[in-house]
Amino acid sequence: MGGCMSRKEIPDEIYRYWSAVASSLRLGWLGTNNVRTERKACQLALFPNLLNSSAVEEDILGLEEHLREGADVSSGDERGRTPLHVAAGEGHLNAVRFLLQHGADVNATDCDEETPLRDAIRCKSLEVVELLISAGARLEKSSEELGVEMCCLAFLGDTEQMEAWKAAGVSFNVSDAHGRTPLHVAVCTNQPEMVEFCIRNGSALEKSSKATVFFQSDRNLQDKKR
Repeated sequence: MGGCMSRKEIPDEIYRYWSAVASSLRLGWLGTNNVRTERKACQLALFPNLLNSSAVEEDILGLEEHLREGADVSSGDERGRTPLHVAAGEGHLNAVRFLLQHGADVNATDCDEETPLRDAIRCKSLEVVELLISAGARLEKSSEELGVEMCCLAFLGDTEQMEAWKAAGVSFNVSDAHGRTPLHVAVCTNQPEMVEFCIRNGSALEKSSKATVFFQSDRNLQDKKR
């Protein structure tokens, strides 16, 4: 934190404090002799982390205070994570609603190109997913990428996240690069409950004759046991 200008008007203890803060934030000394200006510069640099901290706790009053002090509601931290990313990833419906009402970018991307909607899906929060979609959130993934996601979830038996993808507008008939749908995966991994789940959620039986035969034979076996 260079001292290119006189700082005789700033008490040593205040200078040292804000100098340490600015250095930790990789800021240079502004050379203003004005404590308020220096403090404001540090505050602006801290806002993204302060907002995200409030978002993860669903601290609406804290979010309000930071915005009132001049924070940018769509500012990202060092990883590009915005308060909306954080709130959506925690499934905090009220915080998500508050941030959207205050102009948060619903399609903001972090350094991994992830959006708040993707975080909400990962969190398996249907309410947050639906709110983001209603606010204009988009899935920035190709059909094949969505197919891979759904097939992996079918393999893992993760019905909750599959329902979250469906709430975001993803069909159960999406397929990967090999044309495999979640229903194909459910059949090939011998998961009768997942087969039923896929069919219940719109998987087309005609897309896989093997799936049809498997499902019908399994249902017949269950009927005989009854």
